[in-house]
Amino acid sequence: MVGLEWIIVLLMVLINALFAAYEIALASVTKTRLESLKNQGRFGATAAIVMKERIEKSFAVVQLGITIVGLIAGATSGATASENLSPILQRYGWSERTADGLSIAIFVAPLTILTIVVGELVPKLFALRNKEWVCLSLSPWMRGFSILAWPLVWVLEASATGLMNFTERLWSPKSTHESKTEAIELQELRAIASLARTSSLIGSREENIILGAARLASRTLQEIALPAEQIHALPLESTLGECLIAAHMDMHTRFPVAKIKSDPQTIIGYVTFKDIVSVMRINPKEPSIAGILRSIPKLDQSLTISAALERLLREHTHIAMVSDSRGVITGMITLEDIVEELLGDIQDEYDMLPIHAVRSGQGWVAGGGISLTRLEELTGIEFDRAEMFPNLNAWVSDRLGHLPVGGDTLEHQGVRIVVRKVRRQRVLEALVTR
Repeated sequence: MVGLEWIIVLLMVLINALFAAYEIALASVTKTRLESLKNQGRFGATAAIVMKERIEKSFAVVQLGITIVGLIAGATSGATASENLSPILQRYGWSERTADGLSIAIFVAPLTILTIVVGELVPKLFALRNKEWVCLSLSPWMRGFSILAWPLVWVLEASATGLMNFTERLWSPKSTHESKTEAIELQELRAIASLARTSSLIGSREENIILGAARLASRTLQEIALPAEQIHALPLESTLGECLIAAHMDMHTRFPVAKIKSDPQTIIGYVTFKDIVSVMRINPKEPSIAGILRSIPKLDQSLTISAALERLLREHTHIAMVSDSRGVITGMITLEDIVEELLGDIQDEYDMLPIHAVRSGQGWVAGGGISLTRLEELTGIEFDRAEMFPNLNAWVSDRLGHLPVGGDTLEHQGVRIVVRKVRRQRVLEALVTR
């Protein structure tokens, strides 16, 4: 192949590389990012936005360019192969027809490899890593080419769009955009968040927050609410002293208040630990908690978590009751529950079960996290362990047969245990005697 033909073929391969790189770059960069670059005054951003808004037309431009340069490269290499290599093969006894075919194959094979590697793979990988620069640099040129070749571009775009619409009507009753479900959109968001994490733009925790925030709009309060039977409410007739003891044992900061003890359907409000302490300091003779009772909102269990979050923030409250369509209380939700849907389980210093064991009168005050083996060594008290339990909390919860609450008393084979403090339905501290 003479030098001029080589130059033409290589030039066509390089032009093919530009079209291939631009196609990937335009598809990868977002319109929002392009608008941001336009506001920054970046050259080429305006043209890039125009091409992005008409993505079908832009793909037609790219495909037209790739087809034209491919035809030119193929015709040039084929003609040159027939003129230069075919006579040489004929001298070795090959027929003219066979020699022409072999000469074209000999030139086309390496040209195909060159086109795939240099004209497709390398530019596309480069465009993925430098999509903004490639898109901004080539958009003005691609827009100019689309204007010059607008009749062909229009034919290609109209043909592709028409065929696509016909295919969708034939195999799918609805357009892809119309039938796109929330699950698919969530998968796309998950893919974008994963890409941002692998690119070190965000961390794994930020990725989980993004996905958790997206799920808030599709999940309901019924899925995360504390069941009604697990709500520990203070009786309305409780004195401030009794409330202070309950707060000390349950380790919460807000407590629902019910007219009837252990009946969540009669909950009329809530009190805070801070209010209890403040009133006891200012007016220790206050007979009941009625004076510090706060109203508690009631949310429908079908309400989305995101809507519930807006409601709690708007009403400046951290707690709400959850009810069904008939108004029956089915559970309770707190602001912390919603935050945990975003960040995962939030543990404070009280969520780590303590492992202490301190002598107290005739018994021992033990933390819920202490192992039974260690507790036996310190106290000399033997526990019935037909099954393996990791700590005192697990043993007590199993023997009680229900979720522990402050004040629960358990007597088992000569061992008496009084639950002193509870946190999130777990025994935080208990008094062990025999």
